[in-house]
Amino acid sequence: MLLISSRSSIRLGRALGGYRRHLCRAMSADTSSDSNVAANFSKYEYPNRTEAPIITATTADKVVSLETSGSSITPSNKIYDPSDPFDERGQLPLGEREKIRDKQTSDFGSIKLSSLPITESVPDFIPPNVASTELSAPETVITKLDNGIRVVSQETYGQMCTVGVLTNVGSRHEPTSGIVHMLETMAFGSTKKYDGLQIAEMLQDWGGTRFVSHSREQTLHCIDILRPNVRDGMQLLSEVVLNPLITEVPQDFMEALAVLEFQAQEQLPELVLGEALQVAAYGSDQQLGKIHFGTQETIPLLTPDSVQNFYDNSIRSNPEGMVIAGAGIGHKELVELAKDYFGAMKQSGSPATVPSAYRGGSHFIGNSTQSSIFSPTMPEEDFCRVALAFPVGGWHSDSMVTACVLQTLLGGGSSFSAGGPGKGMYSRMYQQVLNRYGWMETAEAFTTFADEGGLFGVSASTPAPNRVKDLVTVLADQLARLAFQQVDDIELSRARNMLKCNVLTQLESRLILFEDMGRQVLTYGKREDAATTCKKIDAVTADDIQALALQMLKGNAPTIAATGSHLDQIPSHEEIARWFQ
Repeated sequence: MLLISSRSSIRLGRALGGYRRHLCRAMSADTSSDSNVAANFSKYEYPNRTEAPIITATTADKVVSLETSGSSITPSNKIYDPSDPFDERGQLPLGEREKIRDKQTSDFGSIKLSSLPITESVPDFIPPNVASTELSAPETVITKLDNGIRVVSQETYGQMCTVGVLTNVGSRHEPTSGIVHMLETMAFGSTKKYDGLQIAEMLQDWGGTRFVSHSREQTLHCIDILRPNVRDGMQLLSEVVLNPLITEVPQDFMEALAVLEFQAQEQLPELVLGEALQVAAYGSDQQLGKIHFGTQETIPLLTPDSVQNFYDNSIRSNPEGMVIAGAGIGHKELVELAKDYFGAMKQSGSPATVPSAYRGGSHFIGNSTQSSIFSPTMPEEDFCRVALAFPVGGWHSDSMVTACVLQTLLGGGSSFSAGGPGKGMYSRMYQQVLNRYGWMETAEAFTTFADEGGLFGVSASTPAPNRVKDLVTVLADQLARLAFQQVDDIELSRARNMLKCNVLTQLESRLILFEDMGRQVLTYGKREDAATTCKKIDAVTADDIQALALQMLKGNAPTIAATGSHLDQIPSHEEIARWFQ
């Protein structure tokens, strides 16, 4: 389906008008027998032309070849000839055309097409090709430096590499909501050695791209860069991570503050629903219940000094909670670079992680709600978005892989999609929800994991006010059915295969490989290879799925979160809890 707005229609109309003018000019040139008229298009240009264009056609056997005719082509039978890319009107004598062609050929031969011309020998800066039989199979290698930093890498034998720094610091550790959000916004800005513009120009010159990500538990800074420039990239990373200017450049801080204020007013409904879910599950007084983003109430509390103090006492002084990862680089080289640029760090501080206990509850944010916890300006729409969740184990739980298989089995997405099994169209949320209830706009399963625990649930949205209660009922039914009915072998096999396909496909990306290595070493102290992960996925049985569902639902209060309109139609938390008793 192609949707064109009124403004786009105007632009399209102008473009078509330009095309018609071009077409009329071309036709007038090809059909007019008066060369003087053909040479002067101005008085015949559209829209001044009133006569209808003359359209002519010919066949290949009627075309007079330049080589055989010995005379110029007349406009009536002129057809573009690849061997004669000029004089399309056929006004030049044959001798004149040959003279111009020879001059063009001579001129083209003198043009330098590239500063790196094709030569018989390979330039010195390009490493020699190595036969595949001489290459060792890539493997993940981990080294711990004297100051506690862990270095992990895996070779990819490509001309690009991804290097970066991960730390065990996140928004759960901040004293005021929004500090980590501010650090993410200011990342790769001014440092003690460079300003933001210089950093952008250097990355462009080096063929590099930078990425920054901050979550509730971890931060990530990385550069994807041409391999010959990796040392420059690591030197820049050390500046960005260890020497950012937070208090010294007030203008940068104020600009980042303005970005946070804008984002707080324009949060996507899906992000707001995720934050409401954390508050409902853990409470705002626990670390996992803290809002990850800056809010309209917390942003004014942020100061350069408070952000600087948090950074100094958590990231800059915490080498034991830091991992330097690289994909597409030799391990020995990465270790040397890590020593050169991060080896001087000393442990003097670390974030305090206080485990959060699951509580369960409800938290609703309406379009006009002014929540004391999270108060964005929601888009004016008639959708109601609801999420229903229960607790599962965290990153260190034996049931984490089972939860991932179950999420893939339920699957889901939006009501408008295309594709086959690879898009999840055979998952339960498509077959039993989206394909059955036309008033359902989206429906999908989700998981969130942390060190001490996580959430498993289902979410959905609808624009129909009279269907909101039915929506919650359908979501509850999908979760309850998992506990009382075993999944069949076909859908379980499909879910396992699809999850393995997703894992292996994602790891084909160098950026994903880098992130997977870094986060695993930061969380577990080691990296599990893809083959081991696939074996764990294959080992998940229908009994495991049912046991996990029973464990989630039995004796745990549900978590219900909602955003948007028609929130008064949602059943109370007490009523939903009774459904699972």
